[in-house]
Amino acid sequence: MAGRVDLDGNPIEAMTICMIGAGGFIGSHLCEKLMAETPHTVLAVDVYSDKIKHLLDPPAQADHQPSAGRIQFHRLNIKNDSRLEGLIKMADLTINLAAICTPADYNTRPLDTIYSNFIDALPVVKYCSENGKRLIHFSTCEIYGKTIGSFLPRDHPLRQVIMTKHNQRTWNMDVLWGLGWLQSWLGSKVAAVLSKSTKGLLSI
Repeated sequence: MAGRVDLDGNPIEAMTICMIGAGGFIGSHLCEKLMAETPHTVLAVDVYSDKIKHLLDPPAQADHQPSAGRIQFHRLNIKNDSRLEGLIKMADLTINLAAICTPADYNTRPLDTIYSNFIDALPVVKYCSENGKRLIHFSTCEIYGKTIGSFLPRDHPLRQVIMTKHNQRTWNMDVLWGLGWLQSWLGSKVAAVLSKSTKGLLSI
C-alpha cells in the first residue's frame, strides 16, 4: 500500500476508527475504502454485518487481503449497550453513521426516527467529549425542512463559470427539476424540525 500524505504533505499515521453504523450503505462502502486505501483499523459497530461480511471473513489467503486483521465487528445497539464507551475509548476517531434513513419509515415510525437520528446519538457525543476523542457525525436531510433564501444568486462569484449555452441550459433544467423534487419530497417527509425555544432549549 503506497504511503498517503495529509494536506500538509505529512505521512498519515495509522489510527483506530470506531465506526458506528458500519453495516449500512455508507458505512459498508467507507469500510471497504478504508481497508483498501489506508492503514487504519476499524472497530465496526452495528446490529447487522451482512454488507461487510466479505471484509470480516476473507478467503483462505487472508494474508493477502487488505482488511486482514484490521477490522473487527461489534454487534451492539448504541441505544442501550454499555460496551459503546469502551470502544470509543479504544479509538482515535469515532464516525457516527447510525440512523433510520428509509423514507418509508419516516411516516410509519416517526418516533423511532427521531430517537435513532438524534436522541440515541447523544451518548456518542457525551463519550467522545468526556474522553477527548474526535467525532464525525453524519447528518441527514430529514432534520432541516424547507430551505428558503439559501440558493446562490445569479451574480454570485461561484456562479461565474464559463459554460456553453447548451451546458448552461441543461444545468439550469437539472437544478430546477432537482430543487422542485427535493422541496416537494422534503415538505411531505420531514417528521420533525429542531429549533430553539425562547428559553434557549431545543424543541422538536
